[in-house]
Amino acid sequence: MNSHQPSGQFQKASQASRGCSRRGQLQPIGEVSLPKVPEPSISKPPTESCEEESPSFVGSCVTGERIKEALFSRLGNERFAVWFGDNFEVHVSEAVAKESLSQVVVLYDPNYPGDWLRKTFNEDVAKCASTILGGPVAVNWSPLEEVSSEVTAPADDMKEAGTQRGSIPDPKRSEVHNAPRIQKKSFRAGSDCHNSREKSLKTAKKHSLQRPAVRLDEFSVGPSNRMAYAAVELAANRLGEMSPVLVHGPSGVGKSHLLAGICHHARQSRPGLAVAMFSAEQFTTNFLQALHGSGLPGFRRSCRSVDLLAIDDLQFFVGKRATLLELQSTVDTLHRAGKQIVFASDRDIESLSGLGSELTGRLRGGMTAGIMPPDYEVRRGIVSGLARKRQIDLPADVIDFLANSLTRHARELIGGMNRLEATSHMLGAPVTLDLAREALADLVRSSARSLRLADIEQAVCAAFGISESDLKSTRRTRAVNHPRMLAMFLARKHTGAALADIGRHFGRRSHSTVLAAEKTVRKWMTAQSSIVLADATWDVDQAIRRVEDVLRAG
Repeated sequence: MNSHQPSGQFQKASQASRGCSRRGQLQPIGEVSLPKVPEPSISKPPTESCEEESPSFVGSCVTGERIKEALFSRLGNERFAVWFGDNFEVHVSEAVAKESLSQVVVLYDPNYPGDWLRKTFNEDVAKCASTILGGPVAVNWSPLEEVSSEVTAPADDMKEAGTQRGSIPDPKRSEVHNAPRIQKKSFRAGSDCHNSREKSLKTAKKHSLQRPAVRLDEFSVGPSNRMAYAAVELAANRLGEMSPVLVHGPSGVGKSHLLAGICHHARQSRPGLAVAMFSAEQFTTNFLQALHGSGLPGFRRSCRSVDLLAIDDLQFFVGKRATLLELQSTVDTLHRAGKQIVFASDRDIESLSGLGSELTGRLRGGMTAGIMPPDYEVRRGIVSGLARKRQIDLPADVIDFLANSLTRHARELIGGMNRLEATSHMLGAPVTLDLAREALADLVRSSARSLRLADIEQAVCAAFGISESDLKSTRRTRAVNHPRMLAMFLARKHTGAALADIGRHFGRRSHSTVLAAEKTVRKWMTAQSSIVLADATWDVDQAIRRVEDVLRAG
């Protein structure tokens, strides 16, 4: 998940207060007064966040930021980011004058389950606030939207593509309205508070617009990915009925787009749904941190108390025994609860035997769909979609040129569009076919490069999970010899290398060995045989397509 870095915000807010408030003295808000919070003497820094605010409001806001900072330190980076996210505020307001308890108001994202947050973290917030304020406190929880309907930011403004939101229990079970409430005027501080929140929300919106959410309906569909798109779309509309879903294919073909898209669709179509998306590396890192420090219960809640869990780069788990056990338990828990799981991997089930029989068996009981490198129809759709999104007037002949010239993967097309847009802006000229040819000449040459023997070798090793040293070794077991023969066949098909050069490259073998390998593979193709490659059995045509997909993806 994306790391949450509030410390910079806390520091800025704290500095702002020191330049705008009077040391050790705060003015009352309405009929009540805020507690005295000593501030160190620091030279006055200019700051936009405080110059228009009253000292009392500044003190309240800054004290809240200090409580947030203390809570961040207490919970740790990952836990704070998972359970509170970015859309979270703390305000301090006095109770009635005769009461001895300071009132702390926690404003949380309305999509989060407030009652559960209150029960789980109330003690943590109270301890942090008590330390900052120097006395006992009462903590009240309210959703942000109840503070000011005029300036409440939509939850979607805080959601980003491929970003992991906190994994939370079902908000429908929350009874947050039973929690104590503080009157709005207690912490709004009139127009000053309104203006401050409005500024912060505008800043948040501006930031979120720089990284818009990845939408499922923006995915360019064609023959190369239609089945994968259909599987994810079906899962998005019928969560839990077809689980788990595995989308597999080489890098740069849209797997992560589909995962981020189903998460966005779920949040949009069913507000309050608990959704979490991780890369396999993030899952592993969070698990190990929990195992060795922060505690497993919190980590497990973040993964198992969700309605939709999406995990990218599933192949990363191969060989990680402890993490695999945790993942298997997570999958079993969600499956029993009827929740939806979606995986993405750069290889299919046959090449994921290292995940173990239980997990691969669970995958076989769900839905698997492959994605190949984008065909012409998909490439053209990607270019057209980018042009619409960026409001670029792209002539049809330029769209065709891009789709025909940059053929390996979607990232290459995005890079081409970036180059084209920058060139047009630099020259102050409209995009034409001549401009596109000149601007993208080197990218087109790179995309159309001739394949080398090293490319074949790397593609075979990547496709079937074997090492280059094994491919060139003298070992003659089927698990190694079959991939080697396939590599020689593909070298004959896709390169202009001589027989002697091919034999020399793949372990100093003779040209007759290369000819024999080519003949054997053609026999397999005629007989539609199944062959052993690494630790799995493959249909020969399927195996060849897989390597060629990797070659096209670069």
